[in-house]
Amino acid sequence: MPNIRDLPNELLLWIVSHLDGSALFALAKSCKDLDFRLQPSTWKYNIRFQNSNLLHLAVKYDNVGLVDALLQHNANINAFYRGKTPLMRALKYSSAAVRELLLNRRDLDINIQNQARDSALSYAIHYGSSSIVKSVLEHRAGSVDIKHRYGRTALHLAVFTGRIGFVQLLLLSGSDPNLEDDSGQSAWSWACRINIPAMKIMFINGPDCEVYLGARNAQDSELPLHEAVLHGSIDAVKWRLRQKDLNLDIQDRKGYTPLHLAVQSRSLEVVDLILSHPLANVNCKDKDGNTPLWLSTYSSCDEITERLLAEKDIDVNFVGGRGRLEAPSTSLHHAATRLDTILLRRLLAVPGIALNLCVADHSPISVAAYHGHVKTVACLLSMEGVEINGRGLIDPSICRAVSHGHLDVVRLLVQQGARLNVNESTVATHDTALCIAARGGDLEMVREILRHGRIDVNLRNQWFEDPLMLAFEEIPGSSKGLLHPEGHSKQNLRRQHH
Repeated sequence: MPNIRDLPNELLLWIVSHLDGSALFALAKSCKDLDFRLQPSTWKYNIRFQNSNLLHLAVKYDNVGLVDALLQHNANINAFYRGKTPLMRALKYSSAAVRELLLNRRDLDINIQNQARDSALSYAIHYGSSSIVKSVLEHRAGSVDIKHRYGRTALHLAVFTGRIGFVQLLLLSGSDPNLEDDSGQSAWSWACRINIPAMKIMFINGPDCEVYLGARNAQDSELPLHEAVLHGSIDAVKWRLRQKDLNLDIQDRKGYTPLHLAVQSRSLEVVDLILSHPLANVNCKDKDGNTPLWLSTYSSCDEITERLLAEKDIDVNFVGGRGRLEAPSTSLHHAATRLDTILLRRLLAVPGIALNLCVADHSPISVAAYHGHVKTVACLLSMEGVEINGRGLIDPSICRAVSHGHLDVVRLLVQQGARLNVNESTVATHDTALCIAARGGDLEMVREILRHGRIDVNLRNQWFEDPLMLAFEEIPGSSKGLLHPEGHSKQNLRRQHH
C-alpha cells in the first residue's frame, strides 16, 4: 500500500490546499517528515489563500518557532479569525515570548477592532496581568482611550473589573478619566458608583500616589479636582490640572469652584497652580455670585489676595455678598473694616480701583468711619478723589462716626475744613452730625463739631428739631449756650481772635 509520504510534492500541496489551518497544524504535529517537506510552501499557501489562520493556531498553542517563521513569511498579523487577531489570541492564551514577537512587528495595528469593538487593549484588561496591560500600553502606536462597546474606554473596563493596578497603569499612560461612554458616564463617575475607596483616591490624588485615603466628600466625588483641592494634595491638583477638557468654572454641590475652595482652604500654592492654568478664570463665581478675590478679602487671606491681584483681568471693584447674610460689599469695603491698613494700601494701589463706590448705603470711607478706624479713615483721606460727603446718596461719614461715638474720627473729618460738608444730614431723618451729637448728650462731640468754621447750628431735622432743642434735656445747662446762635458766634470770634 503506497504511503502518502511517497507522493510528489505537487500532489501533496494540492491535498494540503484543501485543508484549513487547524488541519495543517494537526498535520505538522502528527507527521514531522511530511510537514518538513511541505514547508515553506504550505505556509505561503495559507498566508496567501487562507488569511494566515495558521498563525492564529500557532499563537493559541504558544508555538514560538512557528509564529516566528510565519511572520518571517509575511503572515498577516492583523488578520481576523473567528473575531480575533493573532495578538488578541496571544493576550488570552500565549506566553510573553509570543506576545513580544507580535508587539515588535512594525506592521501590527494595535488599535484594530473586531465587530464587537474589542481591541488588543480590551483583551489585555479582560484576560491579562499588569505586565501584559503595560506591554500593550507601551506600544508606540497604541491609543489609550480608544472607544469600545458602549463607547467605553479601557479605563471604564478597568473600573468595572475593579482592577486598581490596571486603573493606575491607564492613568499613568494618560487615559482621560473624564471621557464619557454612550450613557454619558465617565470612568470617574463609574468609579464613584462602584465605590472602591482606593480606586477613588487614585483618581483624586493621581496614579502615582503612595497612600490611599478615603474620599473626604462622597457627594462631590464626581468632581475630582474639587476633591483634590479639599484634600490639599499638591501632586493631586497638579495631576488633575493636566487632564483634558477641564472646566475650572464648574461648581460642586455646595456651589464652589476649585479656585473658591483653594481660597477657603487658604492654600496659596493651590491657588497659584489653578491660576497658572490657561483656562483659569480669576473672576469665576460661586453659587452666591462671589469671586475668589471677594472671598479672599472677606476672609482676610492677604497672601492669596496679593496673588489674585497679580492677575491682569482681576475685577477689583466686584460687588459681592449677595446670597449671604452679610450686606453686599466690595473688597475695598472689606479692607475698610480692618484695624490695619495692609490690605487697604494694596487695594488702593490697583489701577482703576473705585474709591467712592456706594454699596448697601456705604462707601469705603463711611464703613471705616462707622467702625471708628482712624488709621483707615486717614489712609482714605490721603487719596485724591475720595468723597467724604454723602451727597444725598448715603448717610455722611461724619454722621456715622458721631452716631457710634468715634470722637477721633470726627476730629479727623472736621480737620478737613471746606472739604467736609459739616451741615449735611442723614438721608432718612435729615439729622446733621450736630443734631446727632446733641441728642446723644455728648458734649465733647458737640464741641468738636462746632470747631468747623462752616457749622450751621440752626438746621433742623424732619421733626423740625434743631440741635438746641435736642440738647435741652441731655447737655448740662451751662453748656447749652454753645448751641445758641449768638453763643456759637461769640465762640467762633474768640477762636478767630486767638
